[in-house]
Amino acid sequence: MTTPTAKFVTAASVARSPAFDLDAKPERWTAGTPFDGLDLRPGRVLLVGAPPGAGKTTLVLQAVAGTLANHPALRAVVGNVEVAPGALVEKMLCRFARVSLDALQDRQLLADERRRVEGALVEHAGLFDRIAFLEAPFTLRNLAGAMVDFGARLCVVDYAQRFTTGDDDDRAKLDALMSQVRKLATAGACVVLVSSVARQKSKNGSSTYAGLGMASFRGSSELEFGADTAYILHNAKDGIGLLECVKARFGAPRDIPLRFDGPTQTFTAGEPLDQFDAAPEPKPRKGKS
Repeated sequence: MTTPTAKFVTAASVARSPAFDLDAKPERWTAGTPFDGLDLRPGRVLLVGAPPGAGKTTLVLQAVAGTLANHPALRAVVGNVEVAPGALVEKMLCRFARVSLDALQDRQLLADERRRVEGALVEHAGLFDRIAFLEAPFTLRNLAGAMVDFGARLCVVDYAQRFTTGDDDDRAKLDALMSQVRKLATAGACVVLVSSVARQKSKNGSSTYAGLGMASFRGSSELEFGADTAYILHNAKDGIGLLECVKARFGAPRDIPLRFDGPTQTFTAGEPLDQFDAAPEPKPRKGKS
């Protein structure tokens, strides 16, 4: 019986490898304002979670479109379980053309708005050619195949709890899913993973989405182990929100203050002080005047 040969690599051989060529900068992709701080590069898994309706799909779609705009050779596959490709394109178009999503969805555009939409279709035709939307079945196997066929190195899994590994007809456990996500990253892809979050218990025992953190992701232990960077998108109040970094494997965590325009589905850069309310006015003192 032959004893299997153990596989290993020495630190010295790693240090002498091309990966440690100090004259060669590692490949990193920029998503544009306000998402330049996101660590998007081959081999990374970026996790985004938020309560329902907070805008996580819109945020990820804007970041992907910005990344492709900045890197003309890059292609992406978006796997969205719940939103049809037409609705995703409308989200992109209303931001590009600066028109209301409601008006675009209902096809109730003014003449000038229609011209802007038609102009955006022409201006961004090259970008649209480099985004593909995954069709059912929503499995990691199908996603990987689409990436190979389309020549994509950036992908979106939206959302993790609704994807399967493709090994059977049942919903895969998150640990199996995350194992395949890591294989995609190891093969040179950047994976943006969208996740649902669970309500938290407040001090009075009620359920709330306040105080979300790393443990709030559904299946948090598997997601935490597999993700390199993790963010929670907090609900925007009066158009002001925060993309809070709750995990950063390769550097210091950095939050991203945001502002959100609902009609055009557009995130822009916020200010750190946006998160602080003005000090309340003092209450009048009781007693004699």
